[in-house]
Amino acid sequence: MASEVLKKGGEVTSEVLGETRGFDFGGMRFGVKAWRASVPDAREGGTLSAPIVLVHGFAQQASTWDKVALSLSRAGVECFAFELAGHGKSAHQTVGDVPGREAFDLVFQAQALLAFCEAVAHVAGRLPVLVGYSMGGRVALQAARLVADDLRDGGQIDRIALRSSAAFAPCGRSGRLDVAGGGQRDTAATSADDAAWMSAAVPFSALVLESAGLGPADAASREALRERNFAWAARVRGEGVSAFMSWWEALPLFESQRNLPVDQRERLRAGRLANDAESLALSFERAGAHAMSSQGESIRALCELSRRGVPVSYLAGELDAKYCKVLADLRTDSHDAVSCRAVPRAGHNIHLEQPEAFGAILEEVVESCTPEPAAP
Repeated sequence: MASEVLKKGGEVTSEVLGETRGFDFGGMRFGVKAWRASVPDAREGGTLSAPIVLVHGFAQQASTWDKVALSLSRAGVECFAFELAGHGKSAHQTVGDVPGREAFDLVFQAQALLAFCEAVAHVAGRLPVLVGYSMGGRVALQAARLVADDLRDGGQIDRIALRSSAAFAPCGRSGRLDVAGGGQRDTAATSADDAAWMSAAVPFSALVLESAGLGPADAASREALRERNFAWAARVRGEGVSAFMSWWEALPLFESQRNLPVDQRERLRAGRLANDAESLALSFERAGAHAMSSQGESIRALCELSRRGVPVSYLAGELDAKYCKVLADLRTDSHDAVSCRAVPRAGHNIHLEQPEAFGAILEEVVESCTPEPAAP
């Protein structure tokens, strides 16, 4: 099982905290958190359920997924949280460090995320469901754009699922996962299987975007977003994290979070304050919405994945007017190729405000991506 591979120093941390490990890509170490499945199989007959890769939002860490991931793990679904550059355990940039500012680039992080999904597929034995929230959704959407481009250039979806116990291993500068020596392979996984798997164009079985932007509508929008994001970067550098977060938390986007219990709000703020100003500033400058593909290109990429049999879902909270508008426009512009759902009694952060409803939706997606057990 993947959980056995993801032990660090032979010791597994508590069930709630999950298991920690790093993932190396292009000279950058990304933080990783994993929650093992409490039962060996999600379905009868020995069929492994699809695992889930979770990508957090701006100024957050993998721990923001604890409640949802623990619930899913108890249902038999293994969860893996990927921490973005400068967040959580992922490397933080300082002048002169390697990999430096380039590690914060949106495309670089999307490439790393694709490699991580590929690694999870090797470890867990199934293509994962990829879930991205807010900024994490931005990175996941950029990853989707990369694979959609690959498909249009002649790539093919290959759904071979390896039964492998290979551990996460460093990647070379080519960006391809190097699993050699990462762990003992199951003898059922042949070299032919390996070759077919590594050529797969899409290393995830489904895509779920939570409260994520779709990119600038036009050049004027892109420039306006760039100016806003660079102004925010200057603000966090000039004011410091604490003052900046006091302003950030008061934005209308997060109004519904003011109704959360006090202890939950305190944990949320503590997580935000754990970040450093320079990493947050670089996230604005190099991975802000202005760095995304255009809205039209993003929607075409999502439709391409859907057309190729990769389910795409978009979730927004009913209390989040801004992203409910994004949801409505996406439903229309994708001609219902993307499944769009507004979640009741939730604002921008659905998995925080309505974790049970969010977890139930993910269970539905996992179920749809898990093959029926073979007949005896």
